[in-house]
Amino acid sequence: MGIKTESKKVVVLILKGNIDIEDMLALKGIVSTFIEKENFYFILDFSGVDHVNVSGIEYLNERKERARVMGGDVKIIGSSDYVKNLFLYAGYWGEFDFFNAEEEAIRSFEHLI
Repeated sequence: MGIKTESKKVVVLILKGNIDIEDMLALKGIVSTFIEKENFYFILDFSGVDHVNVSGIEYLNERKERARVMGGDVKIIGSSDYVKNLFLYAGYWGEFDFFNAEEEAIRSFEHLI
């Protein structure tokens, strides 16, 4: 999992491969660490993700809800239709905003920042 910051406010996390429960727990921990440092705006790049364990999406949703309570949000970019369908199957479709490009996702934060 790669991490880059687009600005002092937006954190981009780059995910790759098959994301299992352990990966989602690690992601939850990483997001929590950034939230503790008062970073509340996250973009998750799923362009390199082949599969997500649907049970782990709940952990991701928990962190998204925490970020929203703090005035931020979690956006997803680069997701394949297959991965989007896993969010639907897990019952979290509509809970996350999906974008094709990083720039679009960053612009979507403008009203929050």
